[in-house]
Amino acid sequence: MSFEYFIANKVLKTKEKGIKVSRPILRISLISVALTIIVNLITLAIVHGFQNEIRQKLVGFNAPICLIKAGNENLYEADPLHESQTILDSLLEIDGVQQISPVLYKPALIRSDDIKQNIEDDNSVQIISKKEVNGVVLKGVNENYPKGFLNSILKDGRVPEFKNKDNQILISRKICRDLHFKLGDEIAIFFVKNRSLMQRFKIVGIFETGIDKLDNQVVFAPLNKVQELCDFSDLNKGEIRFVSGFEIQITEWDRLAEIDSKIKDLATLKPNEHGEQLQSISVLDTENDIFSWLGFLDTNVLIIITLMILIGIVNIGSVLLVMIVVRSNFIGILKALGASNWSIRKIFLYQTGALILKAMVIGNIIGLSLCFLQYKYELIKLDSTIYYLAHVPIDLSINAVLFINLITFVTCMTSLLLPSYVISRIAPSKSIKFN
Repeated sequence: MSFEYFIANKVLKTKEKGIKVSRPILRISLISVALTIIVNLITLAIVHGFQNEIRQKLVGFNAPICLIKAGNENLYEADPLHESQTILDSLLEIDGVQQISPVLYKPALIRSDDIKQNIEDDNSVQIISKKEVNGVVLKGVNENYPKGFLNSILKDGRVPEFKNKDNQILISRKICRDLHFKLGDEIAIFFVKNRSLMQRFKIVGIFETGIDKLDNQVVFAPLNKVQELCDFSDLNKGEIRFVSGFEIQITEWDRLAEIDSKIKDLATLKPNEHGEQLQSISVLDTENDIFSWLGFLDTNVLIIITLMILIGIVNIGSVLLVMIVVRSNFIGILKALGASNWSIRKIFLYQTGALILKAMVIGNIIGLSLCFLQYKYELIKLDSTIYYLAHVPIDLSINAVLFINLITFVTCMTSLLLPSYVISRIAPSKSIKFN
């Protein structure tokens, strides 16, 4: 044990002319460092939560990369493609491509059953019946469609198998609430082909994402059933089937740009065996506004973390200066005994470092507790029409906690080197007082 650490440890516990002499300043500084940790942890947890939750839901519905017919901007309004494509086997060999699934989108109308409503007049009560209608988009998927995301947003029932002969659908809680549907109901869905068609489907699962643009529109149905109801279904002769495009799942989100580039090189604008030209689009293109907003949040995080650390530095620096002033007599004695300026500075840095660690422990306990409460009980709600989520999300990793603590401690300790230089300006002849 070095003598600097030994002395710092003893002085830290001293009640007279120690750090307890300036108790108000000490408490304010401890609170500021603790608040720095609390605010930074909560900020990082909320921003990462927003980014991950919204990204997962958008990617879960739209896939990271889509393969569609050239000249189209998205899957929702894409021209039909042959379901059988030889290029798919080559795409599956690309490192990072996990799965390719055909999908088909079809606009439709959902009509509710009779809804009875009481209307009160001056002398009587009339009961009227009415039917509600909602516009939706059916998303046709087959039995090989990845169901991990669908299970994660499932609120009631089960995810359908999406087999060819099934008429089972997965519908949002928002649509069920608006049209007074419940699990197990058989509902009427209307389509426009050459003429108006009605098909009945059974609700076997209810989901909720919290993103209104998805909950208000998308209904998952078997691909084969949606193909039969499309305008181009007359082309489906024999085994030939058409789809809107293909959703491509990848193994790592961070490699999205790299994998998309490889798919473009292999498939884009090259006529296939059916004479069709293909193009790939990523979710960053189709949902550019949302991802730009999410990216801007990183700048906000950086600004908040920087400001909070600066506040902590100013306050903990003031503590060090007060400690030096209060203990100027002690500093003079150490210098008279032969201690170097650097050794004395280390004594005060050790003391201040102990205070910073104490404040950081308090800040971590409070910050992590608040994050856990929000994660567990979803105490703070949001307007999903504005923020795309129904509550404030929390996502905080061990690495993020370590990063916040490390950057706070290292920055504060490094910044204390300058105010500790005051020690070298103290002369023993002037600071030592004889009683």
